[in-house]
Amino acid sequence: MNLPEVTYPQDTKERVRNLLVQEARRKPKRSRKWLALPVVIAVAGTALAGTTAAGVYTAIAPVNDKRDIRCYYRADLTTTYPVKANPKVIMPPYITTGNFLPGFDAKNNPNPGDPDAGMQQISDPINQCGGSWDLGMMNPQGITDDLIPPGFVQTKPTADPSKSSANGMPSDKYGNPLGGPAGPNKLIGHYVPQLTACVVDNSVAVIPGGPEVCAHLGIPSLEK
Repeated sequence: MNLPEVTYPQDTKERVRNLLVQEARRKPKRSRKWLALPVVIAVAGTALAGTTAAGVYTAIAPVNDKRDIRCYYRADLTTTYPVKANPKVIMPPYITTGNFLPGFDAKNNPNPGDPDAGMQQISDPINQCGGSWDLGMMNPQGITDDLIPPGFVQTKPTADPSKSSANGMPSDKYGNPLGGPAGPNKLIGHYVPQLTACVVDNSVAVIPGGPEVCAHLGIPSLEK
């Protein structure tokens, strides 16, 4: 016997039909508790933290060794730049920066196999690369001219009383001398874009751009 051949009292048939219509029109309700929960998933030492507003998930990764910091010229991990004076010489997409430990004796290096031996751990990678931008080191051959906003005026360097050079001359906030026989340091005061710390090849990579730049490049943000 087929279902269409089953007979019901008329009032029962109407009630069943009404219930089916109501159920078909009903929309499933989302759980408010689920929407309110932040999404955090740990995978092999990398966390994925959800940003509800944009619907974009940003990976976060730690870097244990922060002695050698990469400062990228642009939000670009692959583009290289030939040196105009010698096109056979190619500049990578970044420069590296770090600070030597005071008094380190390179001739008596206890770890000759460590390329970063004698370097300090950098606690503030963004400030470290910001100093390179401030000194004009991040615009060789004008390759980052287009990042400089119209009307930008190079600022006049100001001394930081808490810092001084070895000869007692005043220094800027990065410890660079402001005076001496050569006069004020003309390199200080260049444009410094917004910078964000990401992770590339298990190294700290400081890249021009806002907090979203790491996700746009498909790389993790540096865990704070």
